Parts: sequence; C-alpha cells; structure tokens
Amino acid sequence: MQGAGLRLQAGQAAVLSAQVQHGLKMLQMSALELEQEVAKLLETNPLLERPEDAAPAASAEVGADGQAPSTDAGLDYALEAPSGDSFDTGSSLSEAADATPAQAEIVEAPAADTPSDFGDAWPTGGGRGEDSIDPVLLTPARVSLREHLLQQVNVSALEPADAAVARLIVEALDADGYLRDDWRDVLASVAPSLAGSSLQQAEEDEDDENSALVEQFRQSFAVALRFVQSLDPAGVGARSVEECLRLQIERRPEDQPGRNLALRLVVECMDLLSAHDVGALTRKLKCTEAELGEAHQLIRSLAPRPAQDFAVQDNRYVIPEVIVREVGGKWVVHVNPDASPQVRINRAYASVVRSSRGWSNTPMGTQLSEARWLLRNLRQRADTIVRVAEAIVAAQQRFFEHGDIAIRPLFLRDIAAQTGLHESTISRVTAGKYMATPRGLIEFKHFFGSRLEAADGFRVSSRSIQVLIRDILATEDPAMPLSDIRLTKALAERGVKVARRTVTKYRDAIGIPPVDARRLNAMANASVMQSAAR
Repeated sequence: MQGAGLRLQAGQAAVLSAQVQHGLKMLQMSALELEQEVAKLLETNPLLERPEDAAPAASAEVGADGQAPSTDAGLDYALEAPSGDSFDTGSSLSEAADATPAQAEIVEAPAADTPSDFGDAWPTGGGRGEDSIDPVLLTPARVSLREHLLQQVNVSALEPADAAVARLIVEALDADGYLRDDWRDVLASVAPSLAGSSLQQAEEDEDDENSALVEQFRQSFAVALRFVQSLDPAGVGARSVEECLRLQIERRPEDQPGRNLALRLVVECMDLLSAHDVGALTRKLKCTEAELGEAHQLIRSLAPRPAQDFAVQDNRYVIPEVIVREVGGKWVVHVNPDASPQVRINRAYASVVRSSRGWSNTPMGTQLSEARWLLRNLRQRADTIVRVAEAIVAAQQRFFEHGDIAIRPLFLRDIAAQTGLHESTISRVTAGKYMATPRGLIEFKHFFGSRLEAADGFRVSSRSIQVLIRDILATEDPAMPLSDIRLTKALAERGVKVARRTVTKYRDAIGIPPVDARRLNAMANASVMQSAAR
C-alpha cells in the first residue's frame, strides 16, 4: 500500500522496576500483611534468614577461599552501595547517598539490580529533567468506592451541570452503594436555604424566584442518577434491593439462560421470592420449577451490596506500626519493633555468591539482589511510616489530650505538604496502619476526613461533629427523642451549621438508630421496667 511504512519516534516513559513496584506494594501493606509477605520470601530465597536462625559469626562469615570477609566497610550487604557508574541523569552515587532516610520516598531505581539510596520523589518539571514524572504518581493506590465512581464521572461526557449533580449523588451513597436520599435531600445538602417549606413553595409556585433552579436541578438529578447507575460496580446508586438486582440483571446478555425470568422475579415477585413460595411463583410466572431454579441461581450470583468489594471487613489481629507516648508534655512517636519483620541476609551464602565470576547474572545473584532490595524496601517503609505518623501526631496534639471532640480536620495534602511526600504516598501509608495510644488503637485514617465551617468561621472536622451528635443524644429525653431536624437545630445552636442529610449520615456512622427506633426502644424499656415493678 502506497505511503505505508515504519516510523520510529523517540519518547520518554517512566517505568517502574519490579523492585520498586514491590516496595510500593509493601508500603501499602499492614504490619500483619507485611509479616506474611516476608515469611513467603523466606521460604523461596535461601539468601534470607531470621536473626535467630543465623549461625555463630565465626563460622558464618567464611568466603569461598576459606577466609572471613572484611567488615571494615561497616555496611551490611543489604545496604551496600554498588560501585560503578553514576545515575543515568548524571547524579553520582555519593550524591544519592547523601539523602537520609528521613528525606526519602520510594522512587524508581536506576537499574533493576542496583539499589540506590532513595532520594526525594522526582517532581514534575524538575529533579530528573523538565519532562520527567514521578513514577509513584503513575501507580494507583487502592481506591474507595467514592474515588472509583468519581474517576468515572470525571472522564464522562456529561454536561457540566449534570456531572456536578452526579458527584453529589456519589457523595450521598451509603457504605453499601445505595442512594437513600431523594433529589430534594441532595439539593438541600448544597442549598440549605431551599430545604423544607422554601423548596415546597418553589415546586408549587412557578413564579417563585427559585422555581426554575429547582426544576433544573430535578431534571439534572434524573440524568445524573441514570448515569451513576450505569457505572461500575453494577447496581450502584440503587434506591432499593429490587432496583439493585434489576440493574445488575439488565447488564447480563439478553440470551443468558434465566435472565428474562430473573428480571421478572425481582421486578414483580420479590415478596414471593423472599417467602420461597415456589408454587405461587410458577403459577404467576407460568414457568416450570426448572426454569425458576435457573433464574433463582442467576439472582443468587448477584451482589445485593454492590459496594462490598470496596468495603472489605478485616477481622484479623492488628499490629500497630508506631506507639504514641507523652514525653515532656508533648506526644511523640516511637517505632513499634514488632511491626517490622526481623530478616537479614545470610552473609555466608552471600559471600559464596559474590566470589563467583559473573555472579550478578546467575540465579543466586538475582536472589541476592532481591534480598538486598527487600531489606532496603523494609527500611524505606518504616522510615516513611514514621515520617507520616510524626506529622499526624504533631498536628493532633489536642486530640491525645481531649479525644475526638478536639480532633483537627486533616486532608492528605496537609500531611503531604509537611512531609514533602506525594498525596498518593500518604494514601498508601495511611491505608490499614494503626498507632497504639493511651486512647487505644487508632487507625491513621481516623485523623482524616471532611471538614466543615462553623458559624464563627472556625473549621471543625466531621469526627468532632459526630462526637457532638453523640453528646447531644446522650442527654435527650428517651420519651421524646430528637429527630434529625431537631438535632440539626441543636448543632446550629452550638455554632455548627450542617444540612439535615449530613446529620443523618453522621448519626448512622456512629451507630445511633433513627428517632423512631429510639422511641420504640424507650417504650420497650419502659414496659420491661413496669413489668418488673409489678
């Protein structure tokens, strides 16, 4: 074909080496997961050993020539700086070694088997050339359901107004991925002045100044909800279990066996399906028991909680990464020695490997390189976690004195700015990590969350508001419990103005039932007390 041919084009790409990818993976692991990972590596790499497994020093450090290797260098094999050429960017190894662990962040290594000291992450437009990119930015951390959905909204072709409403819907989803609020609640969350009677008037009176705005929002909400319900995972944004199952079935191929009957089951017969009334179902749907069983199997394969993969509950034991103690009137961070796996390189084996010609290209040489990288990644992980923990504790001194009521609202970018690390690194560090404190085991993420503006302009954290809600409801009259609307007014009297929907969300988050459930519980308790008195 005329004009066809091959064309070479030069370009740059940041590629993460396998060792750095493993380092990023380790950074995101909890202490327990890390211990399990190291245990697996100990089984497959003979160059690694536990300190208690080591032979006496006199017999361990014997080279291939029968002589004990020199220890004058003062460096373990794991931290040994390789000799040879400088970085491909012109930086020498000695310059790289000047970076202390406290200044370090995991970055790409210059070569797969040549671990350099970790310097600061390369910022975009600097460090390694104007066009270089920090490879950490190219490696995503685990995302929440909210982040996963917002990523899809942000790359959609929705009109800006509809996309904005779609983001509000995503924010309104509960932990299972359901939308419990209608469009009026979502509107009131961003425009409290339109709540209640004002909204009702705008709906009923076309001449009302807010009527056009309300109608536009209602239409955008319908468009945005359909879009959110089309996102991954299937079933998200549903307002009931029936709708959740229907959304998932509708995505199945039309020719899938049992698909159409399953759709009728969840739309028309959920009550009979819940009652397992096979006879009534076969009569109503005019199908055989075999066809009904096929449709039932399809329904059982669905996820009634579409967000379940984004909210996995981990019931394993927790090992805190750091310990927080009060020293001289200040709260300081101490490393928990039990959080770092005890592992080192077997010097005897390493000496034998290094004494052979071309050792770096042998299978044992590869395992030695992997062992060195493991120890370096372990050190880097511990250093990074301590840096982040110190920044969190420094910002939350009042929390350790007074509890959640005094927690300071933090964002990932706040800690990133203090530590010089990237937000993606902070996200990895705070995932599944705990600190041991006099107030119990506290997850790093406990200190992060939304922050709202109080009436006096002072920023308060969502955690502080939850504490206020708990305190207010602890003193309510059991016979006349506070509704969420009255609770919203009580918060406003304390200088915290939030939407009713937000109050409901926070009340649910701290495990306090709605007003009707609390009233029934109070009545039941009163009845029990009266019976006991008689």
